[in-house]
Amino acid sequence: MSEILVLIRVRINELDASGVEDYFLACRARLETVDGSFGHSLWRNTIDHEQLLVAFEYRDLQAAERGLQALAGIRLLAESQSADYHPADVLRVQVQGRSGLRIFESPKPGYLSMSVRVADPGRAQDLLDEIGAIFQGLEFIKGCCGSVFGNSDKLEEEVIGIVTWKTVVAFASSLPPGDAPYEIVLYERVY
Repeated sequence: MSEILVLIRVRINELDASGVEDYFLACRARLETVDGSFGHSLWRNTIDHEQLLVAFEYRDLQAAERGLQALAGIRLLAESQSADYHPADVLRVQVQGRSGLRIFESPKPGYLSMSVRVADPGRAQDLLDEIGAIFQGLEFIKGCCGSVFGNSDKLEEEVIGIVTWKTVVAFASSLPPGDAPYEIVLYERVY
């Protein structure tokens, strides 16, 4: 059974920013007692500062389900907003490859780059192999902390790749010359 990442992308109005820390601390208190919960972390988009990413890391699907049950009593971050409501985008990822530090173990301050790519039907393994090869090369870049990639549990062809970095310079040195053929979003560590 593979590890599971639960990634929640949500937009938070600046008027509601004060509730973010309370949410994070409440999650930490609940997840500390969940068997198979490795940890979680909070990240802010470096361009769109109202977009946050919460990354929950679990040993397996059963641990992720226990984590969800433990968090059920906490008001969702988006639900507590007083300003414009934006529904959260939740991705549950079955980990296919990992190297270096876990996401929540990456240093503060730190950065996280994330891509979400969709393979042609039936070609998910080809895309996973491609991302695995790319990520092996990234390990040699000074400032790369770790990487993880896998499939969405809802669509096998949807492949999510995440790399954590010590600095923006390290991240920038990983980019191919010219424009990347897919979107890479950069986040800065908040908690």
